[in-house]
Amino acid sequence: MWFRHFVLLFIAIAIAEVYVLIGVGGLIGTGPTIALIILTGVIGVNMLKGQGISVFARFQEKLATGQAPAEEMVEGVLLVVAGAFLITPGFLTDTLGFLWLIPQSRDWFAKKLIKLGWFKSVQNNGFDSQSDQNPYQPHQTPQDDGVIEGEYERKD
Repeated sequence: MWFRHFVLLFIAIAIAEVYVLIGVGGLIGTGPTIALIILTGVIGVNMLKGQGISVFARFQEKLATGQAPAEEMVEGVLLVVAGAFLITPGFLTDTLGFLWLIPQSRDWFAKKLIKLGWFKSVQNNGFDSQSDQNPYQPHQTPQDDGVIEGEYERKD
């Protein structure tokens, strides 16, 4: 079911991109339109590199402190999609790609997607919601859990 919606969205975006490209090309000409598409791609890819390093640094920081890097993981996905949008010729995809390069809007999108449940497996990321244990540290059992450890041997 979701695949059908994805295909329809993909087709709608492609039609809208062609419509906008023809409109902009009619206003400013073919050469400037192509130059503008190349320029937005180059600027976007350069911005993407810096933002990717920033998100990865926050991801590592959260891992080091034992927190779940859920938002950083979703932001990483948004950055990958933003990169794909920026190298795709078109102004609509470039606009969305640039929106996801701006940290504040990317953070808003990431929180909204997590809240909507698009990234359910990222939300808890292996954390046991009933315990406060750090999942990145070795498992530690409580001192007095009522279990007596020992060995046995069965003899017939």
